[in-house]
Amino acid sequence: MASLRKRNNYYSIVFATRVDGKLIQKAYSLGTRYKKIAEQKRIEYEKLYQAGEINPFDDNWNLQEYEKMQDLEGTSVLSPIMNSLQKQFLKEKTNVTEKTKRTYKYIIRQFMDQVGHTMPVTRITADDIRNFCLRDKLANASKKNYLKHLKAFFNWVVEKEFIESNPCDKINLPKTRDNLVDKIIEEKDLNIIFKKFRDYQLKHKKARAIQSTDQMQLWFKPLITLAFYTGLRRKEIVQLRWEHVHLKEQFLRVTDTKNGQERTVPIFDPLYWRLKAWRKLMGNPKKGLVFPSPKSNSKLEIPMTGDNVSKRFKFYATEEADLKDTINFHGLRHSCATFLLRNGFNVIEVKNMLGHKSLEVTNRYVHLVAKDLLATANKNGLIKDKSA
Repeated sequence: MASLRKRNNYYSIVFATRVDGKLIQKAYSLGTRYKKIAEQKRIEYEKLYQAGEINPFDDNWNLQEYEKMQDLEGTSVLSPIMNSLQKQFLKEKTNVTEKTKRTYKYIIRQFMDQVGHTMPVTRITADDIRNFCLRDKLANASKKNYLKHLKAFFNWVVEKEFIESNPCDKINLPKTRDNLVDKIIEEKDLNIIFKKFRDYQLKHKKARAIQSTDQMQLWFKPLITLAFYTGLRRKEIVQLRWEHVHLKEQFLRVTDTKNGQERTVPIFDPLYWRLKAWRKLMGNPKKGLVFPSPKSNSKLEIPMTGDNVSKRFKFYATEEADLKDTINFHGLRHSCATFLLRNGFNVIEVKNMLGHKSLEVTNRYVHLVAKDLLATANKNGLIKDKSA
């Protein structure tokens, strides 16, 4: 039999047996202050003792040395494994959307692919987290996102008292320069991209390299215009439906959002005319995807592939229009934020329109329009010319 004893806030396991009617006890420190961890170890060690795999009454046996050997051999059974903890975590994570839960599942599973699905959680180290989250090939945003989700998972593991501290707490993300300005374009850049797109299409059409409407990519101008003037995320755009586009009233509703909350977005005039022409070209549909894949038909609706949209925009923006290499499709969302601020929308309005989780995210764009703020201040007489 084995029982627990607590002294100076730390638990020990006490083995007891009788020899010739005399009670003999042996106590070993478990090195933990958490009852759940201690109880788990007690159960496992008692099983090992009853199975004859350990003999705690042998003067040559030492629990700490035994655990070290188990760690070296990779055979420890004294800790719940990552795979079972992931399943329990996702089951109890009821305060988030299904999309967020899928993100947790994806990231934790990727981490388990690296350290092992049956890895005991007590053996996870800060180096394991660092090697996974701070890989060179990951973008800074991905590094931050991976660490954030793993930190939440291991906080839960700590709360369940399976480990004493969160290994993620020892990880510091490398400081990086906020390069949003390098990803932003203005309306004049948008017009340059569209001109280069038109020139490219005409050139290849004359050369008979383009032989179908699919190859003409007629969706390009209306879709990119939509991204620039609404700031919708790529997935929100490819999932957008005509039922949610109200051209007459000049607003659209975004229902398939990242945070699960619907939002209403105005349709500015440049976008209005693009969408009206696009709708007419499609036969004035009242329902269905706004940007369906060419593979769609009357019975099967297939959204456009997000990767293809991003690649096409990147091609025309950086290769044909020769704009900065840092420009990408998601930069259109950043561009929309600065466009709105420059045109008098306040930070809260921009936050609500783009569906940001907090004002902190939106405030990243305020310093980008500093020159505009100075110009407004000068116009209103708040800043006067000091050279006179």
